Amino acid sequence: MDSGNRLNFTFDLNREELQSLQDAFCRSNDMYMMCLGRDFETITSFSGSKLEEEFVLENFSTQLRREILSSFTDGNPENVIERYGSEPYLLYRGVGIRGDQGRVLGAWICFGIDGDKTPEDIFLSSELKRTTAEAFDKSISLIETLTHYYCAEKLKAIALKNKLKEEADSGKEMEDRLHKNEIMTDILQLMESDNSFSQVSEEILRAAGEYVDCTHTGLLQVRQGMDLADMICEWVAEGQEPLKDKFQGTPLVDLPFMNGKPYTISSDTELPEAFMIYFGKYNISAGIFLPINVNAMPAMYLCFLSLKKNRKWSVEDLRFTNDVKSILHTILVKKITKNSLASSYSALDSILQNAGYGVAVSDMEKNSLLYTNETFEKMFSLDVDRMAIEEILFDKKYLLNELNGYFANGSQKWYDINFSNIKWVDGREVKLTTFYDITDLRSYQKRIEKQACEDLLTGLLNRQTYERDVNSEYHFYQKTGSEFAVLMIDLDDFANINEGSGSKVGDELLKFISSSINEISQIKGKVYRVGGDEFAVLVDHEIYKDLDLIVKRIRNLFDNPWVVDGVGYYCSMSMGGVKSSNVSDSVNILTRLSIALHDAKKNGKNQFMLYDENADVLAAKRLKIEQAMRRAVEEGCEEFEVYYQPIMEMVDGVTVCCGAEALCRWNSKEMGFVMPDEFIAIAEQLGLISEIGEKVLFAAAKRCKHWNDFGHPEFKVNINLSVIQLTRTDIVDTIRDAINFTGINPRNLTFEVTESLAINDMERMIAVLEQIRSLGCRVALDDFGTGYSSLSYIKNLPIDTIKIDKSFINDVTSDGFAEAFVKTVAELADSLDIDVCVEGVEHDNQLQMIDRFSVNLAQGFFFDRPITGEEFEDKYI
Repeated sequence: MDSGNRLNFTFDLNREELQSLQDAFCRSNDMYMMCLGRDFETITSFSGSKLEEEFVLENFSTQLRREILSSFTDGNPENVIERYGSEPYLLYRGVGIRGDQGRVLGAWICFGIDGDKTPEDIFLSSELKRTTAEAFDKSISLIETLTHYYCAEKLKAIALKNKLKEEADSGKEMEDRLHKNEIMTDILQLMESDNSFSQVSEEILRAAGEYVDCTHTGLLQVRQGMDLADMICEWVAEGQEPLKDKFQGTPLVDLPFMNGKPYTISSDTELPEAFMIYFGKYNISAGIFLPINVNAMPAMYLCFLSLKKNRKWSVEDLRFTNDVKSILHTILVKKITKNSLASSYSALDSILQNAGYGVAVSDMEKNSLLYTNETFEKMFSLDVDRMAIEEILFDKKYLLNELNGYFANGSQKWYDINFSNIKWVDGREVKLTTFYDITDLRSYQKRIEKQACEDLLTGLLNRQTYERDVNSEYHFYQKTGSEFAVLMIDLDDFANINEGSGSKVGDELLKFISSSINEISQIKGKVYRVGGDEFAVLVDHEIYKDLDLIVKRIRNLFDNPWVVDGVGYYCSMSMGGVKSSNVSDSVNILTRLSIALHDAKKNGKNQFMLYDENADVLAAKRLKIEQAMRRAVEEGCEEFEVYYQPIMEMVDGVTVCCGAEALCRWNSKEMGFVMPDEFIAIAEQLGLISEIGEKVLFAAAKRCKHWNDFGHPEFKVNINLSVIQLTRTDIVDTIRDAINFTGINPRNLTFEVTESLAINDMERMIAVLEQIRSLGCRVALDDFGTGYSSLSYIKNLPIDTIKIDKSFINDVTSDGFAEAFVKTVAELADSLDIDVCVEGVEHDNQLQMIDRFSVNLAQGFFFDRPITGEEFEDKYI
């Protein structure tokens, strides 16, 4: 970013967040802290007892705290300040809190008691926390690191919001510009109308008033030789009262703006007395008043008014209204001079020369240009572009009214072109052509389209593009019989690398692998990232003959270690493939690819398996499920039932039910009771999960509202959202509709998402989840600890609850790592005021173990299995 345009992302310190962090840090590190703002204001309150607070204030003077805080300066990289007091066993430090460009926002003022150096003859209460100098310095280093990441995440969130706002503003600005050009084109065409001046003016006032979004537009005419004015034309917005009758024979002295000067008055403008009286009399909040001169004297006034509605006029408003004034002036002069060629042409030229779009007037009979403005000449200054555009201008067979997306090869610019047949100033029939430069809009659209097709991490094409391309290739196969194949690649045990070396290394390895596959010449540009560590390859009809070679080259890539930052990582892959001759439709490809990939995994991994036609039994079962599911969804999803598994809250060692997780079950008329692991994945692949999910959402919200109304206002219901639902543009609207329809308190709705959903597009996922939370709902991160788990998700994602996967709970009593993982996540979540729920509790000893940690929620078969809504209410309501 250019330094001259650099944005200041400095943020305000969040007292609640910092207080929570301070409380947890003091408790776990045997020290005392307080947070002060840069102006010495208190950000956090003391963490500790009254006795501890009095001791710290007595031994940590206000003067010393001010000295430490004032030692931090903007831009200085020093983040830790050390000071000494009167006693060697008392430890004093300051840790800076910085915003953008190193600006000091405040500091942590830290105090510790060195137990090793405390003299034996000095009595200190046992209630006071004691540490050592070494442990104290380690704690200072840790709080410095945590503060750095806290501030960095705040700045990142602000930068993201600014970026989204800039893109939205850019798109709106482009839309406004195009809209303005359309309006001006319509108004320009009225210049050659044979209608009366009043009729033409009324059309212009209507178009201008709607564009500027005011309540009234009007033309006031001065009576010749008299100090009176009449409103001769008016446009009034819908629902507004006309003013025309009130402005007939109005004395000029009562119209303070009619003195030959232009006025632009916004609602916040300080008004002179004459204008204050005038505005108050007619309830005017804002207005633009522009004189239209004839023979150097004001003959009319063009007025744009906003009544009873505050308005601040923009620069664009002024440009547009002055353009309209110039056009009305031209029309007026033309009518007065009875089509005088000289005056009409001169006025037209003065307007169009300053227009922001190109204009050309061509005589189709003589194949000659009668007029071009300066903008047109600049647009087509190159000979190659001028020759090409003149072929279009003089083509009599070209009958379209517009030509959108015209590309000029020489200048490399894009244009929208509009054609109109009009009468020229001398009365002859001519063609008016206007040119609008849409290069910026085109670039913006291409960038958006590119982002929509690409995976953000690897730069490969994404899953949506993969499905589109496979469908297209299959249709070509149906028409021509030209065979193709699809390969699916899944990295073996990639989670071990991600967990052992960190998500950063994992991401770099994914980028390295994806780039290497995509560099294989035959398939370059036909490689897709379709999941966390899953890739697809389209071997289309043109390269189908090289299928065996392509498979061999992909497998050879994994024969050697992948080197990231000088470290070699061994990562094998399993690959499944399917040929077009083995499928009956494009959807069938996904089913049989999954079977082939599953077979490769089942055969020991690091294998390649083509779809085996003997697996048709599985495919037939899958097809039966698909058909039954499509029918069930078409019939309103009535076969899909919502079951509820209670979520227990641990209060002082006692577990009480505080809500439930809503789980979908399918009671098929044709197949009987179908479990989720048999149909959820298929529903996602068929694009039916959104309809099913909406049924679960409305049913669960309605059920929870019933619980809230009948004695349990605090009960909550958790609802799972799939990646398909979250990528839909209407997911937030759907949730809002469910809230409005059921009347439920949105705080009692918790939406569960798995961490893997955020892998492909973290920024977009954060934006969607923040919108869901803005409705008042809560968000839970489900299955935490599997796949690509990273503690950074706790920081980055806007979540209220972490659900630790049941695989850790299974081993929590015997596996040291599982115990440490649950403890670490629970403590970190506690410091950030995030709830923690453990899943899969099945035994009493598991519950006793996790009860020692900062875990407040649990669910599992130990408490109850998923049950129907009626059974749940019998037990818990």
